[in-house]
Amino acid sequence: MIGYEGHRGWINYLAVHPEYQRTGFAKQLMSEAERLLRELGCPKINLQIRSTNASVIAFYESLGFVEDNARSFGLRLENDEDKEEEQVGAGDAEEAV
Repeated sequence: MIGYEGHRGWINYLAVHPEYQRTGFAKQLMSEAERLLRELGCPKINLQIRSTNASVIAFYESLGFVEDNARSFGLRLENDEDKEEEQVGAGDAEEAV
């Protein structure tokens, strides 16, 4: 998913099915995302990567991305475990009908 809020472009949750990884598909997706953001006049692309995901960090570095001197903060509004339980419970209810 790519977006532009008028100040920075963002790329979120880019993923390629394992069967198609290392085939150039992710590079093509990134190239198209960059093209679209440039057309909108976007001056910079931001993305977030878990610091433990070395292969993804290497991928983005190979495309010219560099680590910004910034901190990412978050505020969890929902507990992911509670959400998963709700989804399982909803599925159980549908099966019972």
